[in-house]
Amino acid sequence: MSDRNWTEVRPLTPEQRNTVMRDLELIAQGEELDMPWRRVRILLDHKLAEVCHPVITQGSNTSLNLTDAGLRFMDQANDQSK
Repeated sequence: MSDRNWTEVRPLTPEQRNTVMRDLELIAQGEELDMPWRRVRILLDHKLAEVCHPVITQGSNTSLNLTDAGLRFMDQANDQSK
């Protein structure tokens, strides 16, 4: 039997980290509408974003918001790029 914890989230690959950073920027700009669900799931699994309901936005009652962990991720990525 495997010792793997199937509920544990795998660490992000370098490519995923770059994609996550772009996605967090889209959410911060309110432009996440066309983001594919598979990428939203990564943000949710890593607790970098959360679904908020109810919200008042044109055409929707839900939105994605950055979590504190998502904001820290963005800060760390910006610090590393300097």
